[in-house]
Amino acid sequence: MIIAIETATDVCGTAVVHQGRVVAERIVTEKNIHSEKLLPMIDEILRKASLSLNDIDAVAVSIGPGSFTGLRIGLSTAKGLALAMQKEIIAVPTLDALAFQYCRTNPANSTVTVCPLIDAKRDEVFYSFYEITAAGVNRRSEYSIDSIVHVGEEAARYGSVVFVGDGTRKMETMAGVSEKHRFNPEIVCSPASVGILAEKEGRRLTAEETSTLEPLYLRDFVTTRPGRKHDRGSQPLPAAHQTPAHSFKG
Repeated sequence: MIIAIETATDVCGTAVVHQGRVVAERIVTEKNIHSEKLLPMIDEILRKASLSLNDIDAVAVSIGPGSFTGLRIGLSTAKGLALAMQKEIIAVPTLDALAFQYCRTNPANSTVTVCPLIDAKRDEVFYSFYEITAAGVNRRSEYSIDSIVHVGEEAARYGSVVFVGDGTRKMETMAGVSEKHRFNPEIVCSPASVGILAEKEGRRLTAEETSTLEPLYLRDFVTTRPGRKHDRGSQPLPAAHQTPAHSFKG
């Protein structure tokens, strides 16, 4: 039994999942309400599922990239719950969870390239490219932040791409975008996808790893040029969600 937290975007949500099944889920999509709503929502879904914190085996948290404030709220809440329950944390990259959300809601009959886009403000988005087949999801590129124009240029290498997430509207309205692409901004990251993905593929962090765990920001909080790939040397990818092929089953 895993309780999952999603606060990386405007989505503030929590879910309880067990053996691939969503036991309970609560989501509110609104800016700047995460600190106010998250803990009451956790209480609400536990009551709804007739569970207590003692029934929870681990805490899954969407680790980023995304909103600086939202990520801090989600991770600090996850750490507090894990400490109180003496349970482990499973960190799930938000872009992986977004790609998995597409996979959950759109079973693949053929190979599809999906690019989750998370609004990074200005003309930038957080993104990565994924190949989705009946066998599951395979990440094809690094977690990155770049201008929407550059993402469009990079997408041309993949042919037809399905864009999902709250940054999709930037791509959809961009001049010259390929007619081959499809856009689904309604698909956003859900706590249920965070929890199911954590249950399927995540690794439970040790107490030492949890104590030093930081969100996957990607953006440097200094004046820099846009167009940055995730530098594994400066900020290691959370060990909770790595496989040799960067793949996970749907």
